[in-house]
Amino acid sequence: MKLSIIIISYNVCTYLRQCLSSIYSSNIIDEFEIIVVDNFSHDKTCDMIENEFTEIKLIKNLSNKGFSKAVNQGLEISSGEYICILNPDTLLSENIFTILINYLSENSNIACVGPKILNSDGTLQLASKRSIPTLMTTFYKLFGLSHLFPKSKIFGKYNLSYLDENKIHKVDAISGAFMLFKKNLISKIGKFDESFFLYGEDLDYCLRIKNFGYSIAYNPNASIIHYKGESAKNAPFDSLNIFYSAMKIFFKKHSSIYRGWKYLSPFVNIIVNIRKYFSYIDNYKSKIVAFIIDIINIVISYTISILFWYKFYYNIKIASIDIASYYPLLISIIVSWIISSYLVNLYKNNYLSYGRSIANVVLSFLISATSIYFIGFIAYSRAVLLLIYFMLLFATSFWRISIHILYRYNKVSLSDNTRLFNRRAAVLGTNSESERIGTLLEKIPGKNFIFLGYIDDDNIRSNNNFLGRIKHINGIIKNYHISEIIIPEKWKSISYLIDLLKITNKLNISYKIVPDGKSLLIGKGNVEELSGIMLMDLDIPLLNRLQIIYKRSFDIIISSILIFITTPMHLYFLFMGKVNIATIWGLNNKTIKTGQGFI
Repeated sequence: MKLSIIIISYNVCTYLRQCLSSIYSSNIIDEFEIIVVDNFSHDKTCDMIENEFTEIKLIKNLSNKGFSKAVNQGLEISSGEYICILNPDTLLSENIFTILINYLSENSNIACVGPKILNSDGTLQLASKRSIPTLMTTFYKLFGLSHLFPKSKIFGKYNLSYLDENKIHKVDAISGAFMLFKKNLISKIGKFDESFFLYGEDLDYCLRIKNFGYSIAYNPNASIIHYKGESAKNAPFDSLNIFYSAMKIFFKKHSSIYRGWKYLSPFVNIIVNIRKYFSYIDNYKSKIVAFIIDIINIVISYTISILFWYKFYYNIKIASIDIASYYPLLISIIVSWIISSYLVNLYKNNYLSYGRSIANVVLSFLISATSIYFIGFIAYSRAVLLLIYFMLLFATSFWRISIHILYRYNKVSLSDNTRLFNRRAAVLGTNSESERIGTLLEKIPGKNFIFLGYIDDDNIRSNNNFLGRIKHINGIIKNYHISEIIIPEKWKSISYLIDLLKITNKLNISYKIVPDGKSLLIGKGNVEELSGIMLMDLDIPLLNRLQIIYKRSFDIIISSILIFITTPMHLYFLFMGKVNIATIWGLNNKTIKTGQGFI
């Protein structure tokens, strides 16, 4: 057996199917095996493999054993001369195994090699080539200096960002998303360290390889696309915490190569913890920024309203210190805003929703007006309060609509596609599969697609919605303000797709792949169903907590009005004896006398 490909899977069924298809579509060597170790997935990954890829060796764990232990399980049953550790959320170029295996065979001093790894937008994934972190390079990485000065040999050393990404280099470490090495290497340096549950195991393994005197290479002549983080996203544990815990494990394990570790370890722990908390903040930065903008708008609306009201109503100018003296009113509005935003989930989902922000303004006004009425020390003119919220209604909607417009013209990129924006989409190809996808896009209004047409090398079916040729794709994207490119899985080779990503990677385009014959859109962090059945996403305020409040209030108000209006009629029929009394039998032979209707 020439090659064993070991894939560790956890709840990435759709991505894994794509990955396996790209392997079989590649110019793979004659003798190979694929080993999938599944860490107790619940998304029918194992069923998919057993039904669609019967030749694959499948290990089904009854618990999530972590990445390193699962790799070792795959290594135990592997029989290939070469071992490839591969992530399931990857797409492989057609000749990748031929290129990298030939490279290893021609360079006996190279023990392990990795390809150029691209993000789904065509940009380089920095983990493709790395150095073994020292305390200082880690410091530069954790505090963002490597990002600010990527071409510096000092600050950019962590990810070797100063090296030409298009040239072969000997490096300290490569990414665990794709590692290729000879199996006899295991007998010399051992298997993966199972103390690393997730993250850090690839760096540890590379360091052990170098400690044995071998070299590691980054070879950009072969490329893969890596969606990155799909398994961790579905994991029932804090993957961010595990990542930084792995960093601590790494430094502790290899403390002998870091002089003064005994004295420096407390400082490293502090730095790692600081960075971890900054990472948590980074995950929610968009929502935090949205909240800060709204609070600023509240303060501005509050200030302008008071200045205007004193000038208009009292014909006097008010000093800034006098404005500050009414801080209880401002605090009341901010607290009301926070409460209402929690009730309508303004910052939990769709924080750019201007509809949701309008609902938030209305509910916040009701809460604030009620608190002013009942709490004397914050009592203030309702006219001022109404003016504040009128301005707030405009301000909070305006900046969200502005983002909408900027996104519409590809001036900003968003981390996820939201229902709030029209998704201007084009499909690559003009064959029957491309047309099938185009038809699907036109028939799913719940996804807010504006289907523009097709892009291909030639209009082979004389399609009326043909936008232009691939060689003009940058101009087409700009002219039609395209935000999403939909790609049939078998339209072109992965290598062709990688080249296309490189051409368009600065245009804020979201790429989605549709598996052949399926109704799924697969992108970074997102798998969408494109079935012909219209499934409306009802995650809007009127169907959450706010809807419960509205509905209950509506029921009580309408019921009270109807009871009040119809009471004279009920009393009339009751006293005139024109009510038919019925007996209703309940539990334990108890009866209830009730009016069944008017005679």
